[in-house]
Amino acid sequence: MILHLKNSYYKIMVSILAILLALPLLSFAEDNITLRVTGMGVVTADDMGKARDDAINDALRKAVEQAMGTMISAESIVENSMLIEDNIYSKTQGYVKSFSISSEGKSTVMPNVYEVTIDATVSAADIKNDLVALGILMQRKGLPKIMVMIEEQNLSDQDYYREGYDLNTAEEALQEIFRAKGFRFVDQKTAFRNIQKSAEMAAFSGDTRAAAVIGNQSGAEVIITGKAISQKANVSAPMGGMISVQANVNLRAIRTDNADVLGTAAEHAPQVHIDEITGGVLAIQKATKKASETLASRIIETWSADLASGMRVAITFHNVQSFEDLNQLKFVIQDYVRGVKSINQRSFGGGVAILDVETTSTANDIAAELTGKSNPNYLFEVITVSANNLELKIKKK
Repeated sequence: MILHLKNSYYKIMVSILAILLALPLLSFAEDNITLRVTGMGVVTADDMGKARDDAINDALRKAVEQAMGTMISAESIVENSMLIEDNIYSKTQGYVKSFSISSEGKSTVMPNVYEVTIDATVSAADIKNDLVALGILMQRKGLPKIMVMIEEQNLSDQDYYREGYDLNTAEEALQEIFRAKGFRFVDQKTAFRNIQKSAEMAAFSGDTRAAAVIGNQSGAEVIITGKAISQKANVSAPMGGMISVQANVNLRAIRTDNADVLGTAAEHAPQVHIDEITGGVLAIQKATKKASETLASRIIETWSADLASGMRVAITFHNVQSFEDLNQLKFVIQDYVRGVKSINQRSFGGGVAILDVETTSTANDIAAELTGKSNPNYLFEVITVSANNLELKIKKK
């Protein structure tokens, strides 16, 4: 019996140890991409060593190229070729964390070429961060604007967000992190002038549709809502006059055109200070900055995937006189706009048609294609354009 218990205990401990050891690997895997690529080097003057080195360097570059291809479209890479060459490809070896050679030798097709096939582990996070720093992702997304609404309570304050107190510690901390990554914001004071209290409270209570409407009316493509609350910690041991405070912050990013959630983040942070109010402020700042880093990464991930594989752009056409015209417009989009994967009709009535287009092109790209190319049947006039929306007036020739 004792032996059986010892064996069971041993098995449980081994299982727990295996799980704990696997945790860092799982985290590591999320930030990296493993790719198999083949590089080539030209053999000059029978110098196989140099050709082999050139082939390895070529393979490393291709690995970075392929990793970046999962984040932005081929068109974006071509349009920003010089910027990417100088700032991404010049640092190829910095992005490749490790590689192993699976095969190598002279090419069977090209006798003067040496080929090396490698399995390379590339840091997707590092590439993504550099693309953000270069502003390429933001440009391709049409420089979307963000609005922030964070309900904040510091310690025992019973007056919540914007009810007598200017509790904006969390909002300011978030904007600091996001601005450093190239995000733009709407003017908060102007935006809040026209918001009804009922809509504001609905957004704070978790109503994504209410939040999306508020953001849309304020000219934002994304609205970030959340709660930031600090409270005194229960500490039994004396702390020499110091006060321990804990803060919890929850954030959510929402697309304002369709109320889709782009990402969420939640963080906790402790703070010790002689003054409880100051301690609460510092704890909220700390937790918000951590949550903001996570949320920004998730938004960037979503946008990168959109640009690489396709995103949804809502196109509103005015002056659509018939259902036949609507069908013709669908064909025009398919023929004139690059990267269109699907077109879905959202609504049609009163001369107004709204189409959801899944495409690798941005709303700006679509506007340029439709207005810049000659069409035998229609003229297009842009009314408004934003990151995810395009509004056009059509005129039949």
